[in-house]
Amino acid sequence: MTQPTTQSVVIEETAERGNKLKLEANALYAQKQYHEAIEKYTEAIECNPTVPAYFTNRAQCHLHTEGYGAAKDDADAALELDPTFIKAYFRRATAYSFMGMLKEARADYREVTKRLPNDAVARQKYTDCDKLFRRLQFEKAIDSEADRKRVVDSIDPSKFTVPEDYKGPRMSLRKKLVEEEYVDLDFVKGITDWFRDQKTLPERYMYTILLQAENLLRSLPTLVDVAIPEGTVMTVCGDVHGQYYDVLNIFKLNGFPSRELMYLFNGDFVDRGSFSLEVIMLFLSLKLLYPNEFFLNRGNHESVSMNQLYGFEGEIKSKYPVQAKRMFALFQETFEALPIAHLIQEKIFVVHGGLYSRNTAKNSTQPDGDGVVRLNELREMSRFHQPHHNALMCESLWSDPQTENGRAPSLRGTAIQYGPDVTKEFCDKNGLKMVIRSHQQMYEGYEIGHNGQMITVFSAPNYCDAGTNKGAYIRITPDLDCTYHKFTAVPHPDVKAMAYANVNRFM
Repeated sequence: MTQPTTQSVVIEETAERGNKLKLEANALYAQKQYHEAIEKYTEAIECNPTVPAYFTNRAQCHLHTEGYGAAKDDADAALELDPTFIKAYFRRATAYSFMGMLKEARADYREVTKRLPNDAVARQKYTDCDKLFRRLQFEKAIDSEADRKRVVDSIDPSKFTVPEDYKGPRMSLRKKLVEEEYVDLDFVKGITDWFRDQKTLPERYMYTILLQAENLLRSLPTLVDVAIPEGTVMTVCGDVHGQYYDVLNIFKLNGFPSRELMYLFNGDFVDRGSFSLEVIMLFLSLKLLYPNEFFLNRGNHESVSMNQLYGFEGEIKSKYPVQAKRMFALFQETFEALPIAHLIQEKIFVVHGGLYSRNTAKNSTQPDGDGVVRLNELREMSRFHQPHHNALMCESLWSDPQTENGRAPSLRGTAIQYGPDVTKEFCDKNGLKMVIRSHQQMYEGYEIGHNGQMITVFSAPNYCDAGTNKGAYIRITPDLDCTYHKFTAVPHPDVKAMAYANVNRFM
């Protein structure tokens, strides 16, 4: 009988240990503990890096944590090990879809259909991806950003009538040069309840609010300075992603916005959640009511490509089918007018994503020569366009912190990750106490990182109806005392998250 060699024993033991780690990771995945599952799959890969399934399993976890770039890299690694591994093509196609790279996603789905010609699921995914890709390419061709006429200049709300059977809140009238409708407290309180009952506003009111809000936001600087007067409190909230009923819960727990209770919502108002129109229209109305007490930052989801994929465009088509195209275009112009960042009491910098790559800073016109982005650069930055046109703007909306020093490519496939040393340098050079950002789901609703200088706040509990995370908000006093408050999700009507999303069919 042939005795096993030492090498074969080691190989067998390694394979057994790798499989054991994979099974532990699978159990964590089943419990929706995706970050912990990623760590276990990573251990399995380190133990035995020759198994393609370990990479595709980890890729699936990255997809659930919005690490689309990392999911794509894992699929690439699996295909290097086995170019015929079908699951890797599926994972990579899904990652490309969520990153908006539909041409690449379509190619991978086509490859799957070639290898599995009788697979109905693969064929349907390819067909859906191909149709969406062709539609978006056509729309892009006929609506170039450079040649586009501003929708704001083409809409006259007075041409729309309020239906006679409309029983909802009414805008008030005031006389300026001409008589115009405006937002007052009664109207805001009225639409708060009206939206809760899943009712929509007349087109006339939608256009009136959007036009007035766009005009107000366009007048603001890219970086807005905010003072907290004595006797008032500022509340900073993170992503809410169309979770209207959780927004109402924030106001119930913390208080409705007023001149004494200021709010700053830090981007990603829309997409994913299926009540995005209700959220953004309430927020814009509050901005008109309290222009100096209610503040809005732009997030990465306040953009055309995200809205076309993640549900906001589909929601508008569902709720305003006749005016959908023009209304969606007007929303984009309004989003482009949103400020990118706010500076509270000259000491707390609030931005949706995070900080900047060294190359961006060195290529800037800032005079100090040390490669650190200065606040004045952000004040001067043009923002009236889509994020990908400007590196500073893209990183403001997309970057994420990491625990290690230095910088690294983002797991999302867009912008960068940055460490505690980058945060310290940015704060030191700009005279800041801390940075508050959002953009990432946090299990406890918030996270204090980078030696207390990098705070992440996320305000969408039970995110996408698929998690167990809490939401949070931060209360800030005039002397910059910060208190952190967590809350859990409340029930909402039976319209699931991602109900209007195009990418939903690719997961």
